[in-house]
Amino acid sequence: MTLSGFLPDLDHVQRLSPLERLRHTLTEANLARHWGDEPSRVLDVAGGNGVTAVRLAARGHEVTVLDPAGAMLSTAIRAAEAQGVVDRLHVVQAGAQDAPEVFADHEFDLVLCHNLLHYVESAEEREQVLRAIMAPLRPGGLLSVLGPNAVFDPIQAVVRDRAPDLALRELDTVACEWAEPCTVGELVVSLAGLGVAEVVRYGVRCVSDLVSEEDAENPAFMADLEQLELALSNRMPHLLTARFFHLIARR
Repeated sequence: MTLSGFLPDLDHVQRLSPLERLRHTLTEANLARHWGDEPSRVLDVAGGNGVTAVRLAARGHEVTVLDPAGAMLSTAIRAAEAQGVVDRLHVVQAGAQDAPEVFADHEFDLVLCHNLLHYVESAEEREQVLRAIMAPLRPGGLLSVLGPNAVFDPIQAVVRDRAPDLALRELDTVACEWAEPCTVGELVVSLAGLGVAEVVRYGVRCVSDLVSEEDAENPAFMADLEQLELALSNRMPHLLTARFFHLIARR
């Protein structure tokens, strides 16, 4: 969850690291497999500082950022102004579970729920959040759910960090000590219970988090890595062990 007392850094929003940029590029590429190019109405749940929203607004979409933190939403507006898309970006200060009261039914073509659900305290509450944010999604619209994949943690610990002892501990560590583990299987079952027509899983950053920081700063290397990541994102078994899981569901 975002914190109301935290003032985010606009410079960080405008100058993402190579791996952060890659995450957005890959997530957008996955969505493009299911989502057309025509201007759409998008709801970015817990969209915070507006990084995703501004990217989509720059492509001509009408984007609403829903977040409980006013400071984060202020940064989103400033980022949209800096990119010349403030007329296509809207902000609403409220929580994810407030979506049914804040928005009308069938108001959006695409709902994004990125890096939120693993902060929710229980499986029951996660299902409540999913139900709430799907309420304003039109029939045939898409729900995009992105989150960290705990399966990746031991791989990163031993390959990049050279710490097999840490990798061993990661096998029995809950990703968020204040929450129940959030598994892809649980989310798929919840979505099926909410009546989605289909759920497709992709991987985001299947291998990129294993490269050195020096390599990540090399544009030519990152360009080649992006092409590899695009190829791996929907291939077994790579999508199962990627740094992030990405679920796309059609209502």
